[in-house]
Amino acid sequence: MKRSFVMTALMIAVIIIAIAIAILRSSMQSTLPMSYVNKLKELLINGSFTATYNRSFMETIKTSYGYQRTAQCNETMQYGIGSINDGRIFINTEETSCMPSNIPILPTVELAYWTNGTSMCFAVYSMVNNRSEGTINCYPPGTYPLLRVFMPFNEFLGNATFNLVTSGYSANYSVITYIHYVNTTKWNGQATYCFQVISNITLSQSVAQGYSNIAILTSLTCLLPNGLPAITIFNETVITKSSSSAVTYTIMQGRSELINYTLNYFNTTAFNELISKIRS
Repeated sequence: MKRSFVMTALMIAVIIIAIAIAILRSSMQSTLPMSYVNKLKELLINGSFTATYNRSFMETIKTSYGYQRTAQCNETMQYGIGSINDGRIFINTEETSCMPSNIPILPTVELAYWTNGTSMCFAVYSMVNNRSEGTINCYPPGTYPLLRVFMPFNEFLGNATFNLVTSGYSANYSVITYIHYVNTTKWNGQATYCFQVISNITLSQSVAQGYSNIAILTSLTCLLPNGLPAITIFNETVITKSSSSAVTYTIMQGRSELINYTLNYFNTTAFNELISKIRS
């Protein structure tokens, strides 16, 4: 009887230990992938990097007044995120080509968004048929939260809602994001963790001409250990409504892959040159 009791107790102890190990392993497996997401958040909020991506996608645009076109496009993008003058800044250079070749596009665009005190500012410079156009503008004070809206990979920053009303300008923004770990793969020999991401984003603005955007983004995004996205397969639908009641539907499906990157580096010279080109 005593021996039987001891054996039963040992069996129960073994089962409890096995369950505890399984729970611990499951916890570790779920914690490790999410640490990659947290590293990307840290890069976007406080870090700095410069990264080049190649993106190929199919884009369809439909409007409520009957216009429709579809294009197959390839794009090279260089992102830069960092800090300057005690504010955060994002700069992006895009080079785009599409087929058919008569599709109206901006083949080369340079963009910058940054915070200046409590305001968000932006600069846009484009080149079409050897003609350049550029503009620099700042939103009213209190609009610095808008920077998040224009940053790359902002779906990984998590859920957010804010309402801005200042100096004749108003904006309502909300994003609800679901991030679910899927599997692992490799990019250039480096292990990555891949996540299914579903984001519902709403942005409405009222300034000279008001408009609203509703975006639904679904992607499979694979992150490097440092947090940078290495591979993204995406499907995005954007519905834009203008003050004139016109509605535009933009549908994009494609793939983006990291080409190269440098951590802890923001190209301040590129930003200064962009501002100089627009002002000259």
